Amino acid sequence: MEPSRIEAAQSLRCLRIVPLVVAAVLAFPAPARALGNHIGFEAAPWAQGLDGRASIDGNSTIGTTFEFKDTLGLEKGATTPMGRLWLRGNKNSFILDIADSSRSGREVLSRNLTFNDTTYTASENLSSNLDVRLVQGRWRHSFVDAKVVEFDFDLGGNVAHVDMHLDGSASGSTSFNQNVPFPTVGAALIIKPFPGFHIRAEANGLSVTVSTNKVRIMDARLQIEHYFAHSLGIFAGYRSFRFNVESTDFGSVESTFKGAYAGLGFKF
Repeated sequence: MEPSRIEAAQSLRCLRIVPLVVAAVLAFPAPARALGNHIGFEAAPWAQGLDGRASIDGNSTIGTTFEFKDTLGLEKGATTPMGRLWLRGNKNSFILDIADSSRSGREVLSRNLTFNDTTYTASENLSSNLDVRLVQGRWRHSFVDAKVVEFDFDLGGNVAHVDMHLDGSASGSTSFNQNVPFPTVGAALIIKPFPGFHIRAEANGLSVTVSTNKVRIMDARLQIEHYFAHSLGIFAGYRSFRFNVESTDFGSVESTFKGAYAGLGFKF
């Protein structure tokens, strides 16, 4: 099956839980005042697609710009884990988001590729791995917290860890590891049409220079969720995470991860 069809099938499987969420709203009505929301955790598989390219410089050579899919043959579609932990007070919250994206590929090079001071030649068999781990910590303040609507603002400190590994049939293996810290600002809008049922739209991002890195980030998601039995919930949504960094130390990485997700939550 083609990668684009795999990605679409994965997203469709995640989105199939949406009718279950709606059904749960009708089957398990719970008084809003009975639902705790001081400590919570959510976990979900994220059926994400990947688009992007990179250029990794070494100590003595400039890296070749390559496409993740067309040059390296990396999987366009993959299902990866993500999770969220939150601590909530009266008006202020702390949120910790973690996502781990991992995929591999194999391709016969159609042209020479220089990566971190190693040059892989045309017609060489090349195996590759890409791991991007994202840790986001955010302080969030609720400006409006009414019965049917909530509006929040947040400030975040984040780290993206990029780990790439190439292994050529003739030129050997080369690895690249880099931590990229960056701040973000964001906002969230939560609509509460029924007790225990929320429609959540949120986004955070920034274009900023941190040390030698120029970072452009945009992370957005749309989620529906229903918490029943006082603490247990189900949710489903769609997330798009765009991560671009240009560095005088190592080159550049441009990537977009997007797709559907669905999972379970617990709060009290």
